[in-house]
Amino acid sequence: MWIDGTRVGVPSDYYYLAATGPALDSLTRSPECNATRRLVVVNHRPAFADGLPDSPGDYIAVGRGVCQVRDTSTRWAYFVAAPGYGPVRTLGIPSSGLYLVVAVMRDSPRAPELLDKLLRRIEFGGASVSDFISAAKAV
Repeated sequence: MWIDGTRVGVPSDYYYLAATGPALDSLTRSPECNATRRLVVVNHRPAFADGLPDSPGDYIAVGRGVCQVRDTSTRWAYFVAAPGYGPVRTLGIPSSGLYLVVAVMRDSPRAPELLDKLLRRIEFGGASVSDFISAAKAV
């Protein structure tokens, strides 16, 4: 999913706020679920959130975890990005303020590998998750 900032009419800095918490809270903070990995690739806080005055306001994170609901165990993985005004903004869909991918599958020995493969193959406007991560790390 991606959010078209031109249609929603919300200032772009608010996407940073959504990406850093509420966008994934129902999964990452659920009593049935546990995060097993969370990696914040880049967190350039925007100026309004006490960041540097020239901060691009980029935020990108990936994570994974497990859920146990009754007798069913699942694994999940996510990618979230709020491009701000840095090099990440040049990728993907120009009007997008927030990108979010959540993949869930029944737990199995291959589930972590399959989820990683799935996330790596997701594209937004021709730019892969790996492209977003590479651009963010270059800053």
